[in-house]
Amino acid sequence: MPFIQSILSHDKETENDTSSTHQAQNNELTQTPLKEQEPLQSSAASNVLLKTANELLGATEEGLSAIEELKSTMESIAAAAEESAGAAEESLGAVTQIKQNSTNILKKSNASALSIKSLEDSIQQASSKITESSENMLRIAASAENVAEVGTRLSSAGEEISQTVNLITKLAKRTSLLALNAAIEATRAEEKGKSFSVMAKEIRALSLKSNEYAQEIKNVVTEIQSNVGNVQTTIVQTKELVFSASKNASDNAASMKELIAQLIAIVEEVKQSLEEFQELDNEIVKMQLSSETIASAAEESAGAVSEVTQTISMQATAFDESNAAAKMLENLAKKFELDNHDVSVINDLASAAEELSSAVEEIENSMQQSMIALSQIQEAADISKDDAQKNSDIAQKAVAITKKVSKTIDEVNAQIAAIKEAFTKSVASVAQAGHDSKENLSNASAILQEAKSIKKSIKYLKKTLRKIELTIVQTAALSINGSVEAIRVGELGEGFSVVSNDIRNLAENSEQSLDKINDIVDNLEDETENIIEAIDKMELLGVKEAEALITLAAEMQSSEKEIDVNIATFAEIDTQLQEIENALSQAQIGAEQTLTAAEISLNNAKESREAAQHITNTAQKMAENVTELIEVAAAIKDS
Repeated sequence: MPFIQSILSHDKETENDTSSTHQAQNNELTQTPLKEQEPLQSSAASNVLLKTANELLGATEEGLSAIEELKSTMESIAAAAEESAGAAEESLGAVTQIKQNSTNILKKSNASALSIKSLEDSIQQASSKITESSENMLRIAASAENVAEVGTRLSSAGEEISQTVNLITKLAKRTSLLALNAAIEATRAEEKGKSFSVMAKEIRALSLKSNEYAQEIKNVVTEIQSNVGNVQTTIVQTKELVFSASKNASDNAASMKELIAQLIAIVEEVKQSLEEFQELDNEIVKMQLSSETIASAAEESAGAVSEVTQTISMQATAFDESNAAAKMLENLAKKFELDNHDVSVINDLASAAEELSSAVEEIENSMQQSMIALSQIQEAADISKDDAQKNSDIAQKAVAITKKVSKTIDEVNAQIAAIKEAFTKSVASVAQAGHDSKENLSNASAILQEAKSIKKSIKYLKKTLRKIELTIVQTAALSINGSVEAIRVGELGEGFSVVSNDIRNLAENSEQSLDKINDIVDNLEDETENIIEAIDKMELLGVKEAEALITLAAEMQSSEKEIDVNIATFAEIDTQLQEIENALSQAQIGAEQTLTAAEISLNNAKESREAAQHITNTAQKMAENVTELIEVAAAIKDS
């Protein structure tokens, strides 16, 4: 800059000097134009020639100095353009990477949002199935409780049967005693009591059978009560297990509802992140367009620099030629002063004037091209500066958005990891519920076997009761026959008649007791059938629930894998967000480098335009000198 200022200062001084000189010359020429001077005085022509030669020498030296300055600024602009191009290329590379990662993140985020929604639906279905299983388990538990209540009634019925059988046993013993009395009465009746003796013996045998049957019934009842006790113990255990499993299932369903609420919140967070990231994506598109504009401007600037550099080379050659011509002019002026009739000097003057005219014209034409190219350089630098500032602002904004989205994604991933942990526990709990249901099935099978044993015992009991009933009927029939025989015998049969009546009464009492037992046994049989039916239903429902829970656990494991996929996806998104943040930092650095390079280019372009303008002004002055030289040369030649 100092050099250019000095040149401009000198240029102004030269302009003032030239103006004064030209004014004097113009006055002189106005008074006596060169073409009208006949003949031209050699001393005046020589002075004009020397003065013009000196001015041209000064102008060419200034021009060459300005060209050197222009070369220097062009080199700075070229370096800045190269740096700007490199920074733009890096920025474009970073933006391309950001765009790729951004596209991937948007795809993955959308896919994850859909996956989480699908996961939400799966967990909702699992929760509904678990709730249904819980309700079915409660039904199984209610059935188990009913079976336990029936078992209590069976146990009570067994006690009642035992008490009634004890009564029958007592009646049988009394019948046996009465049969003994009847035998005694038969002995007293001697020959007429023989039939009494036979009947007494048969009655006694029947009472012994009744006694035996009653004992069998007691044993059967004891066995039934034992089986009922086993049923009650097992059914109570089953009920407790089922209640526990139902509670666990209900707790699982509640936990899953909480998970569903969390997943819904996560979907909303992901949706919000997508909206924010869409904003980032839009900003990245702007950055990409700006980077492309910067690259294009850098390319245009480089082309303009190349063009200026080429014209500078041409201008330097033209100034060198002008300088050589000016020096030759100076020598010719001195020769002319010594000999104003030397034809060769006069011809050389004309040639030097033509060469200078051609060189100046070339300088003026090339400077017009240079000024256009410098305007392009300045315009490209302005564009680069504006777009670099935009990119810097966009990168800063994008980094803030990226950090915000990254924070949200980290929170989402932490929430999903927590959900995964809770869900894993639920899967294990559901699987355990399936195993518990299988265990309940084994208990149900044991209860069923016990119930079938009770049913079998009841059948045997009913068979034994029929045997007792037969002995009672036979005893009653014998007592009736005894009464009839006693009447036939007359007075000797009175005692046997009394005994027969007592035996008949005992038989009737036994029959009443037996009827009561039969009613109890019939009810017992019905209750046992109810137990078997209830246990069958429990077993069927238990099988269904066990299979449903095992299948559900397997399905939930699939959902668990889906959660793992989402965790991995969000981890990848987080990594890509970090890559985007790093790339944005690179893009911001590139934008700042471009901004610096653009400012350098702008400053150098301004200096270059000033240097170019100075060269243009110098060329214009040289053109004036050349015009004057041509006129002087023509005048000398004409004279």
